[in-house]
Amino acid sequence: MRELTLAWRSPLPLQLVPTSDSESFRSMPPGFTGLPVGEHPGAFSVRRRHHIHEGVDLYCPEGTPVSAVEEGVVLAVMPFTGPRAGLPWWLDTDVVLVEGPSGVVAYGELIPQVRVGAKVCAGELIGHVTRVLRNDKGRPTSMLHLELHSRGASRCSDWSLDSPRPHTLRDPTPHLLRCCELPVLQEAVQPESAVLV
Repeated sequence: MRELTLAWRSPLPLQLVPTSDSESFRSMPPGFTGLPVGEHPGAFSVRRRHHIHEGVDLYCPEGTPVSAVEEGVVLAVMPFTGPRAGLPWWLDTDVVLVEGPSGVVAYGELIPQVRVGAKVCAGELIGHVTRVLRNDKGRPTSMLHLELHSRGASRCSDWSLDSPRPHTLRDPTPHLLRCCELPVLQEAVQPESAVLV
């Protein structure tokens, strides 16, 4: 039964489709987006030029609403990318940290719509995705960057090359994969009709 209490809702109003194809964004139909797995550059723990990827990038249009994956309390709202965060090669974005049953979920690369101390329910608006990449090089320039940390974490940790994974950092992919299965399960389970006699 514990698994059911930790089930996440999708953070986006889009159907997540697991993919290792880094070009899948070109062929996704409207209403769908890739859930990066394997060696996809947006997948968790993929080695990049300057670091190891600490979360999962869900490509979506700028302005896409981001919802809480589970209930929780907003712990922090802070700069995530851009000059305000000491990362001038990206545009300014923020991250919202929400502590809930599965740990601290970091919703990054967005414009927040919540305040520190607010209680949020699963499905409640956290913010809207904003553009993060300065230059359009033919790849998505806006995305939700989602991280999972153990309870008690108060910030997003950098995962440097050739360093062990930060001790609070967890892989959010299994939770997001279960989100992919939910619509299939919901279609398979038909409610019983009440029969009047």
